[in-house]
Amino acid sequence: MKTKSTLEKAVKFITNCKFIFFSKRNIFQKNIFSLLFLLITSFSFAQSENVDSYLTNLEKSGQDSKYSHLKHLLYDLQSAVYSSSTETKVYGEQPTALFTDVRSINNLNASVSLKNDIEIVTIKIEKSADLSNSIDLNAFSGFEKLKYILIISEIETSPSVLNNVIKNDSSKYVILDKISIGG
Repeated sequence: MKTKSTLEKAVKFITNCKFIFFSKRNIFQKNIFSLLFLLITSFSFAQSENVDSYLTNLEKSGQDSKYSHLKHLLYDLQSAVYSSSTETKVYGEQPTALFTDVRSINNLNASVSLKNDIEIVTIKIEKSADLSNSIDLNAFSGFEKLKYILIISEIETSPSVLNNVIKNDSSKYVILDKISIGG
């Protein structure tokens, strides 16, 4: 049995691509290739995951330290920054959490001065109009220790709608979501 080298496989792939794109008779193959390309690239955009599912997966996979730390960030009392479009309040000396709303994201770098220790950002979506604003993850570039972004929707929506609101995802952060209507 003869195995093909990587170089031989690459040459064959390029030859096939030339055949698909330069032959006028292969319109069907061009469309399939374009469809596959579109499907593959669409999965590279931001994908949020339900916070409870993420915690369960961490626990089942034996990542105990990550699981414990995230639970601490989510549920335990800690120093925090609360930033809205009208004001910013800091509680504690080295805040590890930031709570904000969609309308305030673009002003965070200017309004939040204690951002060096922030590990989790919670963004609230409170009304349907908030879904017309985008969540630009570049706004968090100055938050050196940021690991998690939790999006809490207080309105009826779906994870796919929330994913469409997220812009400039570089996979630097774990994006979590929770749809919590009425509480």
